[in-house]
Amino acid sequence: MKFEEFLNRFEEEEWLDAVEKLLPEIHEVDRNAVQIWFRFFPLKLFRYLQKFEDKDAIVRKFLLRGNFELKNQIDSSHRFFYGHRFWKQVKEATIDVAENFDGANSIEELARSIAKIAAQKAGMGSDLTLGITLAGLMTIVQAGYQAFKDSEGKIYLSGDFAKKSPDQIVRQRAKDDSQGIFGFLRTVDKQYSVIFDESNKDKGRFKAYLNEEITSAAARCSVKTDERCLEGPIPVECKSAACGNCWVGILGGQEKLTEVQRLERKRMKFFGYNQPDEPKPLLRLACQAKVQGNVTIVIPPWNGIFGKEVYGIEEEKLEGVTTSARRNREIIREVVRNNLT
Repeated sequence: MKFEEFLNRFEEEEWLDAVEKLLPEIHEVDRNAVQIWFRFFPLKLFRYLQKFEDKDAIVRKFLLRGNFELKNQIDSSHRFFYGHRFWKQVKEATIDVAENFDGANSIEELARSIAKIAAQKAGMGSDLTLGITLAGLMTIVQAGYQAFKDSEGKIYLSGDFAKKSPDQIVRQRAKDDSQGIFGFLRTVDKQYSVIFDESNKDKGRFKAYLNEEITSAAARCSVKTDERCLEGPIPVECKSAACGNCWVGILGGQEKLTEVQRLERKRMKFFGYNQPDEPKPLLRLACQAKVQGNVTIVIPPWNGIFGKEVYGIEEEKLEGVTTSARRNREIIREVVRNNLT
């Protein structure tokens, strides 16, 4: 199919470059979301796995845990986008263009044209459909056009959250919890909210003390998001940048986290997580990032250690961290337990 052939021509770097070029045209509410999504589902890892007949062996080698394949979550992987509410229109527009595709000059040109059609269907501006359109196109690359076309097109959206405008959500993400009338006198006992599910205002957040690591605060929360969670909503085993389980995306408030230190920077590269090279980037290890205000995060549905094989990142021994992608998970857990006792 010409449409799929066109999309499959591009490498991960070209997709990320297209996302970067289109960011000014995407509403602020989804600018971080689309960048995070493309790092949650890296094309290089997908294509690397496709090269092997015994893919399960590579999955074990990379210690991949959770739902890392887009083919299993075509409709749900982007549920943290504001534009997710327009997924049906984006899907319909993409199919319309795909069935009559006669070529395009670039990813950007194709995404703009589909987003415009979807926006007209939804009665919204294309700034709200462009980010989710990009995610849809990459989903076709990794899941296949037929699977994309055959998906239900289900929308995962709560009633209260569905009523909010994009500007309301942007303002809400920027706010900090009130510290009370005498808040200016409080120091270490200041508390802020870490929101991990914006659609659930009651159970989608937990409190963190000033300068507390996100994972430490999450451990006091009773909610578990999936089977990888040992305590709280964020998967974690070590709390020392050794396991790579606790990576998160920052939808809002990244400036209210402490700066990335050398250990986190090195380990993120080794794990294979494409953390932007900024002091306070939108991708973090939650065990290293300390809270200094309200933060809105999104938790990826999987984790692994694949930087060496996929991106050519060599392992480094840093501050006593000696995990290896070739070790099985039980050995990692034993090392972690020994370090914590």
